[in-house]
Amino acid sequence: MTVRSGVPGACLLAWMLAVLLFLPAAAAAEEKENPILTFVKSKVKDSDKPFTLLIALKVKEGEEKKLEEAFARAAKATRKEKGCLTYDLNHDTGDASRYLVYERWKSVDALKAHLESEHIKALLAALPELLTGAPEPRVLIPAAE
Repeated sequence: MTVRSGVPGACLLAWMLAVLLFLPAAAAAEEKENPILTFVKSKVKDSDKPFTLLIALKVKEGEEKKLEEAFARAAKATRKEKGCLTYDLNHDTGDASRYLVYERWKSVDALKAHLESEHIKALLAALPELLTGAPEPRVLIPAAE
């Protein structure tokens, strides 16, 4: 492509440069927010304060060990994250198919960073094959502080 000097060529070049510079930003803006993050944001009044996230899971029969192994890998890395206060997978003693994930975060931004981590992306990708239905999240905030 040859751009001649003059206003039309300069405008074309400026337009192409603008597209190249702003295209990645526009694509990033179009990415959808993680639904877990959206849910938590809707429940937390002050995003800079600690909160607890409880997630109830119902695992398919015979997949309990796979679920526990997947969480064990993710938990090791998650517990090292700067904003993680607690991260535990708990097994219901009355129902072998039920689990409860107990997460405590310093802030919504800490959860956002967690959800963007590779170990959690891998865990979230594995869950649909292991669960009988959608996870059931709850958000808790301190009551008497």
